[in-house]
Amino acid sequence: MLQKYFLTISFLLISLIISAQNNNYNGVVIDSESRTPLEGVSIKDVENEEILALTDKGGKFSFTRQKKSLVLNFHFLGFDEKEVKVSVGKKIIISLEPSLQELDEVDVHSHGHDELSLSGLNTTSVSSYDLEVQRATTISETLSKTAGVSYISTGVGISKPTVRGMAGSRVVVSVDGVKLEDQQWGMDHGLSVGQSTVDEVEIAKGAATLKYGSDGLGGVIRMKSPEPLGEDKVEGSAILNYKSNNDYFGGEFKVNAQKNKVFYQLSGGYEDFGNYQVPATRFDYLGGIYQITNGFLANTGGNIGSIKGTVGFSGKKWVTSVSYSMFDQMVGLFPGATGIPTQSWIDSFGNARNPEIPRQEIIHQMVTINSHVDTWGGVLWMDLGYQNNDRRELSDPTRHGRPLGDDGFTANGLDLQTVSTNIHFDKENKKKKWEVGVAYELQENTRSGYDFLIPDYLQNTFGAYGIVGYKLGSNLDLIGGVRFDYISFASEQFTDTFFKDPPGSDNPWVRAEAINKDYFNFAGSFGLQWTMFKVINANTNVAKTFRAPTANELAANGVHHGTFRHEQGDPNLNPEEGYQWDINLSYSSKKLNVSFSPYFNYYTNYIYLAASGDASTLPDAGQIYRYTESAGYFFGHEFMLDWEISPSFKFSNATEYVYAVNTDLNRSFPFIPPLATLNEITYTANINHSFFSKPFVAFNAELVQAQNRVDRNEKRTEGYAAFGFKMGTGFSINNVYGNLLFKIDNLTDNVYMRHLSRYRILNIPEPGRNFSVSLSAWF
Repeated sequence: MLQKYFLTISFLLISLIISAQNNNYNGVVIDSESRTPLEGVSIKDVENEEILALTDKGGKFSFTRQKKSLVLNFHFLGFDEKEVKVSVGKKIIISLEPSLQELDEVDVHSHGHDELSLSGLNTTSVSSYDLEVQRATTISETLSKTAGVSYISTGVGISKPTVRGMAGSRVVVSVDGVKLEDQQWGMDHGLSVGQSTVDEVEIAKGAATLKYGSDGLGGVIRMKSPEPLGEDKVEGSAILNYKSNNDYFGGEFKVNAQKNKVFYQLSGGYEDFGNYQVPATRFDYLGGIYQITNGFLANTGGNIGSIKGTVGFSGKKWVTSVSYSMFDQMVGLFPGATGIPTQSWIDSFGNARNPEIPRQEIIHQMVTINSHVDTWGGVLWMDLGYQNNDRRELSDPTRHGRPLGDDGFTANGLDLQTVSTNIHFDKENKKKKWEVGVAYELQENTRSGYDFLIPDYLQNTFGAYGIVGYKLGSNLDLIGGVRFDYISFASEQFTDTFFKDPPGSDNPWVRAEAINKDYFNFAGSFGLQWTMFKVINANTNVAKTFRAPTANELAANGVHHGTFRHEQGDPNLNPEEGYQWDINLSYSSKKLNVSFSPYFNYYTNYIYLAASGDASTLPDAGQIYRYTESAGYFFGHEFMLDWEISPSFKFSNATEYVYAVNTDLNRSFPFIPPLATLNEITYTANINHSFFSKPFVAFNAELVQAQNRVDRNEKRTEGYAAFGFKMGTGFSINNVYGNLLFKIDNLTDNVYMRHLSRYRILNIPEPGRNFSVSLSAWF
């Protein structure tokens, strides 16, 4: 019901804020190079030397004065000061130039500091501006522009992130301090997070993320909400998007307000898209050749809606808030993704925007209570969460050897309920900072549907950790910690009365035996951070990891149609243990930023799906893939470069490489992304017009090498080059500021396949040329 209102609300917000006028002094301050807003710029009346305002997180300021014109001084650390004469009613857009002067170190302590847990790691922040410029259909695809991050996709509406070749439960996703639980083990399960509800994302690569659980072997993706405004005011934004390839329409809005000590936040978004187009007219699968009418893949449309509301209270020494969010997704699956395709079946699908069977439906609801209080000389944090992930995978049972029964078209229904509690305390002084915490999580999964994949189960998880950081010198810090985890897992037996064991007998098939397991172990990390000449930073970290097997790895036994295989768990798997070593080297100056991050990870028993060679007795299943464990290692690196060639030209490069070896079998582990590099050159015109500012054009090239190092029965993938173009400008209308962006993806309509695409198995290429336009406005 919520979905139909999102586009209407977005249009109304843009119309209202563009028509809004007042007689106050209003404006925005931006970085002249990155075009991003600057927060904390002081604005002073030159005549009487009175500070009138500070810019907020969006770079905006507002104040009232009796005079109709003023000379203002804009001051921000690290940027050249600027004096500008302004008048009431005029549009004020101030661009500050970064200062050439090297800055002395500044020690900043903010209320609610919580960064120690990620110190020493290779951490990248993706700002709200970058999320807007890089926006794709899903947040996983949006984040893939960051080096070291890729995504596993099923069409254009379902994707999940991979970090350094790790995916699923090996990548922890944190939303408002609570670990996201949405059946993340599934390769065809995307993240149940709406892009409209996220203000900023922080990606920490490496295994030393002790605060968020020992199972985050690839790293942690932190989804952040907007901060309270800290004063009585209202600000908001709205975005509209269109994409030509699949006739995509999207809109979202955000409102952030505060009155006295009470703050409110509301955000929401809705995306609706049709079948997407590929630069091909046919594909081949299992020896058959199938036609693709006009290049459009049947039944690949869908819609995604999300909404989030927060209310909180900000006191002098404590802040507390309550949030509710809902993510609602319905995405169609291409025929053949859930069974052997036929041409008549493919041609039978009609409506391009409303997916038929087969499809995936998800409703994820989340309630969080977040509090922190300054006490005992530090900060005490409490994060409570409740999540309900209701997932439905729908398919026609008559195509899988079953009659249509009471379960209808629900092949797999998975209802996961999770209660989380995280409590931690941190404290710091000039020489030392430390943090201790405990976490508890209770999960209950209830299955339904005519098919079977994983059983009902109950899981309890308890963790406790401690982290300490010491300043060994003016330029050298030490960070280390340890974590203990205890996991109790109990699943129920599932007996299938339709299929028999052995086939042809009268014996019901016990698809999963009852399991009761307890796992516990320690994880730890030790790292050093070093700074030289204020422009060179180096850190290294060594970690010992521990991850308990998940429900699918222990108890799965059925056809996972979205991944084209019969998956079978093993209740005798051992906890996954390993050792990881990370290095991060970076150089930063006014015109050049370079970072290089090599890593090496060794696992005594890495758990993965392996082709068994045994034929499945289930329809459309092929051979059985069993979860097994083997010793092996991963090594690779990320490289990032931002170079200001001149005041107008900027070049950037992001390169990632992962190399995996199964030492027991002397071949690669499956689903490893290939060597890839993304290059972009941008020209920005030094124009500050009363209507638009800093228009730019950019060309990018994604160069991906072939992936020939694969596991048994895994397809090799050829390399490719994909080119893109974008242009845009900032603008100002009636004290409303925003961005207009135009992009072309796959500029040359190239035919290529991504190694991590689930449709790669069907030999279906990636989407063809795509024109998109985005209009955003904020007030």
